[in-house]
Amino acid sequence: MLPINILIARQRRLRRLRRFNLERAQMRDTFNPFDLDDLEFRRRFRLTKPKAEMVINQLIPYIRNIARRSALSPRTRIFTALQFFATGSYQRLVGQSSELSMSQQSVSNCIREVATLITNHLAPNFIKFPATPEQKQEIKNEFFRRFNFPGIIGAIDCTHVRILCPTLEEHNYLNRKGYHSLNVQIICDAMLKILAINPRHGGATHDSHIWRMSNIKTELERQYHAGERATWLIGDSGYPLQPWLMTPILDAAPNTPAGRYTAAHCAARNCVERCNGVLKTRYRCILGERLLRYDPEMAAYIILACAVLHNISLEDIDGLALELFEDDPVPVDAPNVPMRFLPNEGQRQRQRLINQYFNN
Repeated sequence: MLPINILIARQRRLRRLRRFNLERAQMRDTFNPFDLDDLEFRRRFRLTKPKAEMVINQLIPYIRNIARRSALSPRTRIFTALQFFATGSYQRLVGQSSELSMSQQSVSNCIREVATLITNHLAPNFIKFPATPEQKQEIKNEFFRRFNFPGIIGAIDCTHVRILCPTLEEHNYLNRKGYHSLNVQIICDAMLKILAINPRHGGATHDSHIWRMSNIKTELERQYHAGERATWLIGDSGYPLQPWLMTPILDAAPNTPAGRYTAAHCAARNCVERCNGVLKTRYRCILGERLLRYDPEMAAYIILACAVLHNISLEDIDGLALELFEDDPVPVDAPNVPMRFLPNEGQRQRQRLINQYFNN
């Protein structure tokens, strides 16, 4: 039996906690994020009000219902996650904001739930690799218009996102710069829209290995052997030169065909560098100023959710068609053909490109 003074103190603490939770609920109920002016709304959540409403409407059918009286509303849970994605602030600080007013554990639950829902239900619709000739041609035309480089359906690169030191297979996540990370492969178009993303490899994994394991690589190779000869990605010298992946010529002399090819290649490939920068600046939880304090699987969900929201936010600017999720199955239309790859075919394809477009 506990002493009477300890029992009294415990009862007082419980009463204070119940009163505090009621005050929190009242504060949340009186705040409507849509009452913010447009600029402040976008600064906090990185979406315009119509896009935020669209995201909410698409997620609400999948959010679990909680019968508890003090339970957070679905909108509050979504806005909590959006604010975390945008600011990258610690969970306790997000929860202590006067508008949200919730515990650190509640913030954590909101982030996990919303990131998982966005990945599972929105990513397949908002991240799509071009599958039809019309989609490919639209992307090729934009790259050619901007950079005078033909045949490009995407620029590829990897970027590291800092994470908490994992408890399992820690060595797989320690990158060459000495911190733990996920090595995230991104493919984007000329308008910085993400066409494919794969955040499921540790920081110790090399870019070229992620590419070799990629469904996109398998599909582009299949299309090449099926007769597609004017479609490729562009990547830096860390990637292998292949007929479906053009890389720069490192020792190309200026004002030569090879030099003009490389200059145009580097200018076009810069869009994926800018895409990485815009994504991390817009959604600061993956910027690296504060590492993602989650296990690798949950960190991958958060990265994917940020990529989806990035694409949604771009629609307000350019209105382009929606675009892929790296691990989704890629549509296959042509019959199966033998996969024969000649080691020098990539060089021959690149030389044909240089001869046709960069000789003058």
